[in-house]
Amino acid sequence: MIKHSTNGLLFFDGDRELRIVAYDVSRTNAVVHADGLGLLPVHFYITLDDFLTVGKCRLLWRHRDDLGVVFERWLDIRQRIAVDQAGAGDCGDQRHR
Repeated sequence: MIKHSTNGLLFFDGDRELRIVAYDVSRTNAVVHADGLGLLPVHFYITLDDFLTVGKCRLLWRHRDDLGVVFERWLDIRQRIAVDQAGAGDCGDQRHR
């Protein structure tokens, strides 16, 4: 669990991005603050490490600009990029055979 605050980014469909500060972050949940939040869907994504990993989130509670979120799953972007790059390399090799 991360007890201190950490900066991150909350984003969802429609290319909407908000800078956030996350507190009490664990593998399963976090408390998040975002200034001027406005409307927010029930499901969205959060990254706390510049897109190395992305958490698919569900809104648990909200009070003004503070949120409680549950991480439904974590996406390892580095692994996904490696798989995509390996697949692209395989396609190129097959064309030259």
